[in-house]
Amino acid sequence: MITLFYSTIKFMSAKGMNIVVDTVNDNDERLNACLGLLSDHPVLFVGVTCSKEELIRREKLRGDREIGLAISQYDKVYCLGEYDIELNTETLRPNECANLILNFIRSNREYSAFKKLNKRSVGVS
Repeated sequence: MITLFYSTIKFMSAKGMNIVVDTVNDNDERLNACLGLLSDHPVLFVGVTCSKEELIRREKLRGDREIGLAISQYDKVYCLGEYDIELNTETLRPNECANLILNFIRSNREYSAFKKLNKRSVGVS
């Protein structure tokens, strides 16, 4: 299923479509499938962060998640430490996040984080 998910993204990217993917890379299988299939495509790797306390608050507020899931994934999700841009959603509003991403894209800076991750041994498990 993971390979199919990223293969679909690869296909759409190869057809010239700009795609926004919201996913959690919480294990080696998922991350390595993503890296393997998309390493030759332009990937702006965005880290979306907030504090553990805020994650707990949001999880309780949403009411549609198993309580404790966010904290159980926290160290796995945030272990990469390599992003083109990092956005703290605790301090930034959604429109501010969107504007920062757009400004990064418009700056024509190289999307390098994804390529750097592909070149190193990643341990997310």
